[in-house]
Amino acid sequence: MTEIWTAFVNRPYADFERTIAFVDEARFDGLFVADSQNIMPEAWVLLATAARLSARLKLGTFVTNPMTRHAAVTAAAAATLQEASDGRVILGVGRGDSSVAYLGYGPMKLGPFAAYLDRLQAYLRGEPVAFAAEDGENAGSLASLDYGQVPKSSRIEWLPGAQPKVPLDIAASGPKVIALGATKADGITFGLGVDPERLRWGLDEARRARMAAGLDDGGFTTSALVSVVVHPDRDTARAMAAGSAASIGRWQVMQGGARGNMDEAQYEALQRVQRAYDMTRHGATGSSHAEAASPDVIDRFAIAGPPDHCIERLQALIQLGFARIVIPYRSRGTNPADQELATRLLVEEVLPALRPAAASPAAHQKETHDA
Repeated sequence: MTEIWTAFVNRPYADFERTIAFVDEARFDGLFVADSQNIMPEAWVLLATAARLSARLKLGTFVTNPMTRHAAVTAAAAATLQEASDGRVILGVGRGDSSVAYLGYGPMKLGPFAAYLDRLQAYLRGEPVAFAAEDGENAGSLASLDYGQVPKSSRIEWLPGAQPKVPLDIAASGPKVIALGATKADGITFGLGVDPERLRWGLDEARRARMAAGLDDGGFTTSALVSVVVHPDRDTARAMAAGSAASIGRWQVMQGGARGNMDEAQYEALQRVQRAYDMTRHGATGSSHAEAASPDVIDRFAIAGPPDHCIERLQALIQLGFARIVIPYRSRGTNPADQELATRLLVEEVLPALRPAAASPAAHQKETHDA
């Protein structure tokens, strides 16, 4: 059965214990935490807190990146959380978005990213990793210290631990990163929006890459990031979803991204969103990028509307065979009353319809803090 995960983004730490109680009560299968140091509390602290507060929820980063954290540091953090949570961890990694933008950079280039994934997987397996010259470009020489003996390679020496290796999951929206994820990771989470045809395109790209590399699908998982806003009024729902739809939509055209199954008009609409994107209001409604998102863009990159509409569209995505659907349950910058209604409808009407065999939450734990 497809798991339904959610994500914790852009919230103060003081909200987090209440968030875990809510996510657990709503019977989400797992919780991803964004790793964006300037606009989020520290991801690994949040995840360790979640592992302590919930014995059930699966946990992961969506996503960390190779530019703010060395591969050895990320692997050690993920493997430690894997031990602390009794094996409930997925390590989500991408090339970098808001986390690196707030340091003045764009996403990591593809060649270095591929090398990073190889090193990260080796660290996660507890294997020795050759030193990389670029890691120490701003450091002094170890040889100059004249030690009697120094490490010859880098390895997390306490691995393997008692739990299985942490699975590595790559966030991908273009064919080149999809191919890297398909051949170098244990899974892919697609940031392609909610059009089933575009998601099929992504799945086909991953399958082709794995077949070309001589890999089968054993142990490999696919997931979809899906922005969902449930509200009786379609226009209100679209307005609430516009910020997140714009955020996911502009991934498709970043750095001249591949069109995939988009026509010229659809591609140009996303380029307008990218040119209007305000990273200082990342993913927020009421922003310049939300205003630049046309109704067509919103409907291709978010599911927004009454419960029946959302259920129908989500069921169509589940039929594609994803291991996980990831639904962030809050929209940044929305009216608190509208957000409360949207969250209640998602939890009480939409989620139970996606898995009728699962028990409905006993009671909705109201979140009253501002969006």
